Amino acid sequence: MKDFVGVIDSGVGGLTILRQLTENASRNFLYIADHAFCPYGTKNEQTVFRRADTLTGFCKDTGASEVVIACNTASRFAAELSEKYDLPIYDVVAPTCRQVMETTVNKRVALLATNGTIKGRAYRNILEPLGITVYDFPCSSFVPFVEQNATSTVSCYQAVDQALSNLPKCGADTVILGCTHFPLMLLQISHYCPSAKIVQCCCNLPNSDILQASPTVEYLTTGDVDFAANAAKWYGNISFKHISL
Repeated sequence: MKDFVGVIDSGVGGLTILRQLTENASRNFLYIADHAFCPYGTKNEQTVFRRADTLTGFCKDTGASEVVIACNTASRFAAELSEKYDLPIYDVVAPTCRQVMETTVNKRVALLATNGTIKGRAYRNILEPLGITVYDFPCSSFVPFVEQNATSTVSCYQAVDQALSNLPKCGADTVILGCTHFPLMLLQISHYCPSAKIVQCCCNLPNSDILQASPTVEYLTTGDVDFAANAAKWYGNISFKHISL
């Protein structure tokens, strides 16, 4: 497969981005879930960069014309990797911030994100210069529940309560789901922000002359294929192939 769009993430969260892209572009896609190193949000910066670098390099070497980093924690490296590989690479933070700018009225927003995303300050670096106050809510504990397809468990609800019990107190009129896994926990999260507008991560590809009459999507995981398929059940019956990277 040539001239495809590579979409990379630590696990199945990026499928929320892939769904947006496949609905809006008649292109071939290759999705890589880096389950061997999932989650990224609790890894150090060097590890996350190395993994994003490895997956991007693989996409470039196998014929990708563009790459989407469908992970907030790794999105901070999009510009650096784009320069290294001379390839258009798109992140999810900048377009999500544009939606936040259009949504917030009182300029108080709550960021629900992994520890790595919060530490990287990607959202703050864009929003704070615009006079928007960002309240951080570390939610790395949510990701394993999504990956284990266990979002309906008592343990999951307890983790959400522990992370978000103070969310109503910050007065935010907009809540950012700053991890592509978090839309899969919208039911649990929305309980703590009933009057706020929720902004999910997004990514839009520019118009392209590379259009496919019968577009295809391939799915790879660096981890166990059965684990990946179970984690992605919410998306349908997906058949993953294993790849060692």
